[in-house]
Amino acid sequence: MNDKSEWIPGKNALKEALAAGTLIQKVYLSETLERETLKELTDLCKKSGLSVISVPKFKLDKLSGIQHQGVLAHISPVEFYKALELADRKIEEGITPCFVVLDSITDVRNFGAIARSAEVFGIDGLIIGQKNSSPINQDAIKTSSGALLRIPICKETNLQHTLRELKKRGFRIIGADEKASSQITDMDMNQAIVFVMGSEGTGISKDLNHLIDVHVRIPQKGKINSLNVSVSAGIIFYHWSTFNT
Repeated sequence: MNDKSEWIPGKNALKEALAAGTLIQKVYLSETLERETLKELTDLCKKSGLSVISVPKFKLDKLSGIQHQGVLAHISPVEFYKALELADRKIEEGITPCFVVLDSITDVRNFGAIARSAEVFGIDGLIIGQKNSSPINQDAIKTSSGALLRIPICKETNLQHTLRELKKRGFRIIGADEKASSQITDMDMNQAIVFVMGSEGTGISKDLNHLIDVHVRIPQKGKINSLNVSVSAGIIFYHWSTFNT
């Protein structure tokens, strides 16, 4: 069961947390809430840029194990950054930045392992979407060996817009794809880069795929054609780091 300290239960507690600027990841609202209450809380959350998920009451019971009155907010253990502001700051500091977009990486263990490798090899920030992303909870932090408390995490409502703006700033967008003709070892890493990693099941989404400048694969000698996404990420990050030590 989840740590009860990770949750804000109830309508009034949520409103107070929003007013106080508490860092919240997601808000879960029961489908049985009165229509007016549902609209009020949904509007408040949207103004704060928060993702709202409508779920059956039994799921709320399962999520936290505490009294919730149909309202649960999941507290974020990390501070979120704005990707474009972080990119501008790195560029102003004379750094050639490298960011990683995690597209629909929902598995906590994969997410934590990727964060761990990213921190070890000096990636400047991870970018995730408001939806279809792994929760950043104590399990993820543990899997990352604490890396999620060290590396900047950028949570964006529109990953397409973020990638477009990064391209305007001169970033090259590189997508990881095991079927690509180009290899990661052929790429020039001495430039501002965004690596895009897709889910193991569906790969990079169509919404982001058309924004990618080049797709690359990892050279392999064995007969098994696919690597776990977190393993692939570690290899790619290491290759990038050899050019940026």
